[in-house]
Amino acid sequence: VLVCVFTIPVVLFLGGCHERSALEEKKEIEFPVNERGYPQNNIVIINDTSYPIDIVGHSHIDSKVDSEIEIKMEKKSNIVEIVLPQYLPINNWSIEEKEYVNLISYNKTDFPIKDGDMIEGISTAVQKFKIQVSTDETTEILLKWANINEVDKLFKDKKEDYLLKISVSY
Repeated sequence: VLVCVFTIPVVLFLGGCHERSALEEKKEIEFPVNERGYPQNNIVIINDTSYPIDIVGHSHIDSKVDSEIEIKMEKKSNIVEIVLPQYLPINNWSIEEKEYVNLISYNKTDFPIKDGDMIEGISTAVQKFKIQVSTDETTEILLKWANINEVDKLFKDKKEDYLLKISVSY
């Protein structure tokens, strides 16, 4: 009885420690950063491949696509992972959900910045969308980079500052 009383708490304690280390080893979002540690604002990463975007230097026209990216997928996977820089804290990316686009998960991650490297007005965050698409046909994914005041509006009603179109084919 004494052995059981001693052994059970030790096993539970060690099990809890193992879970904690598994969480610490969990891979963070990898995204290229500038010399100060901020996420680069001219790149989108789709399934671990970088593509150029220009959310800073463009001249936007409403409802006109600013960048179009075409990607070819392997037949064995129907998951698209998109990682975008937030760049400005007053803007967020949103995705158009359609019947053939299933948003599996969304994650927003802030990169740690040293006090001496902090810049006012620039966001340390990247946004990650994990989407399931149809393998039967080409899928168009639309993402809008819009002011946070637009967050409560339907996707079609949001006035965007940048419109990104990703075409996924097999």
